[in-house]
Amino acid sequence: MDKTVATLIGVVSVVIGFHATRAMHESKITGQVNSARDSIWVFAVNGKDSLKTMVNNGKFRFKVKPGAWKVTVGRDQLKDAEGKMVEVVEGSTLDMGTIILN
Repeated sequence: MDKTVATLIGVVSVVIGFHATRAMHESKITGQVNSARDSIWVFAVNGKDSLKTMVNNGKFRFKVKPGAWKVTVGRDQLKDAEGKMVEVVEGSTLDMGTIILN
């Protein structure tokens, strides 16, 4: 019985360690959007990977893989929208600052 409990504690400790290590290596893109319009979306595209999130209280945040991402801000679709290319380093947070939309 004692050996089983010790094994369980060991396995749980290893799993917690893996999750903590992964959290330290997470890469993020964050920023703020200043716009008079409602329903503003932010898109991030890296090759075949694409993410989108709605601006909430003027802020946005993505968890991304390291690499080059095209970040675009718009109302609905990504069609023909110009974006900004950014390079995200593993384990870091890239703050894009405040983006002002007319």
